[in-house]
Amino acid sequence: MKIYYKNLASTKIEKLIINSLEQALYQALVVIDGQEHVVWQSEQKTLITRNLTKMREYFEKMNINEIVLRHESPYDEMVGQPIKNNSNRLEVPLAKNPYSVLKNLH
Repeated sequence: MKIYYKNLASTKIEKLIINSLEQALYQALVVIDGQEHVVWQSEQKTLITRNLTKMREYFEKMNINEIVLRHESPYDEMVGQPIKNNSNRLEVPLAKNPYSVLKNLH
């Protein structure tokens, strides 16, 4: 089931996952009712930005319990690390406010 960004405004989101894919490329995922879903911008395109703050702005006014930045590296073995059977997923909690200073104070 596709979850469209335009339909999320009235949805209770347990967790927003901003997935760091590669150099400054971020994809939105949400957890709703315990299930993880990719957020779609349109029928053919997922919600992706090249700016972390911009991605956070998309969800700034939504009802979200938790926000994290997720990164999984496929390059461990390329830097001399052994191939792992388990995940190297890293999730860093983010504050709900995407700005270090509130934008209405500028």
